[in-house]
Amino acid sequence: MKKIKTVLLAFFVGSILSCASSTASISEELIIAPDPENPFQGTWVSMGYKNYMHVINGMNGEWFSFNPGYYGIGRGWVKQAVYAIEEKDDGFTTSNNWRISVNGNILTVESMTYERFVK
Repeated sequence: MKKIKTVLLAFFVGSILSCASSTASISEELIIAPDPENPFQGTWVSMGYKNYMHVINGMNGEWFSFNPGYYGIGRGWVKQAVYAIEEKDDGFTTSNNWRISVNGNILTVESMTYERFVK
């Protein structure tokens, strides 16, 4: 019984660590280089737990969440939404009606903040 508890604890700790370090598993095709002419362009990872990400190429974006999977199987980034960034009178919004802005290397979408991912 002690072995089972130890194995379960190891799986639990491993899944927490894999979720917290999810930025290490961003594949090359999800890394978009910044463009000095377009402050939105780039790969942006949520601050804190780092389990959400925006990939913006030009004025088109994709929003991902990190799925840790079960026991490390099936884990990875899962696309949750696709959008276009549009300029409105009161700033920028997405086609999903999210307010979006950039201040240096910080992207704000609604009330969540993301930092630019630099490899």
